[in-house]
Amino acid sequence: MLCATTAIALPAQTLTTLHSFEGTDGATPSAGLVEATDGDLYGTTYGGGDHRLNFGTVFQITPSGTLTTLYDFAPSSDNHTPYAGLVQATNGDLYVTTYAGGAFGLGTVFRLSP
Repeated sequence: MLCATTAIALPAQTLTTLHSFEGTDGATPSAGLVEATDGDLYGTTYGGGDHRLNFGTVFQITPSGTLTTLYDFAPSSDNHTPYAGLVQATNGDLYVTTYAGGAFGLGTVFRLSP
């Protein structure tokens, strides 16, 4: 039995960097992005932020690459260090968990209204 193979030509893939984190806008994104109903992408960074204490951020990025920091975890906040991806509820709010913070320092679940 003779097997024939056909090579299928695929177009070359192009990788485009939309944003490079520099610290004050976040560092170490550790979870995937969620596409919200507004068409923008939302995510978290495990570290970085304007406070430079590595408590993390929540950000919005447009498909063209414009990044906006929506929340910067501060040293005085009860929740910090987001570790998971965001989930958007049917009401439009975003939910995520944190690795640390809270009353016992063991993490929190928080809601953010974009």
